[in-house]
Amino acid sequence: MKTLQALILASLAALVLSACSQQEENDTREKAQSSLEQATEATQQAASDAADYTRETAERTGDFLSDSAITARVKTALFEADQVSAGNINVETINGHVVLSGVVATSEEAELAAQLAQGVEGVKSVENDIEVQE
Repeated sequence: MKTLQALILASLAALVLSACSQQEENDTREKAQSSLEQATEATQQAASDAADYTRETAERTGDFLSDSAITARVKTALFEADQVSAGNINVETINGHVVLSGVVATSEEAELAAQLAQGVEGVKSVENDIEVQE
């Protein structure tokens, strides 16, 4: 049954195509060419947009990874310093700017933590929000 329908449709299509004038064929070709050109332009634009999005995402990801690396290096520097209670200090990094928070025993310890953080490669600035325990 499906084969018969396909044969009938094919026959009708052939009949319609043979009835088309040369002008109709030319019009059809021109419309097809125009549609193809529009589709090509749309595809190129979509590819360009996708490339831009991918590039921006990669840059944001790179920034995040850099911030994570800076945070890890600051925490390592704090843990390596015997005079700092590194476990009591939180480190956050946003675009290379480090924020230290937490509670330590002395103001000297808080200041040393900030100095250590400032000495880490990639750190642009340090905000010392460490509180001194009273």
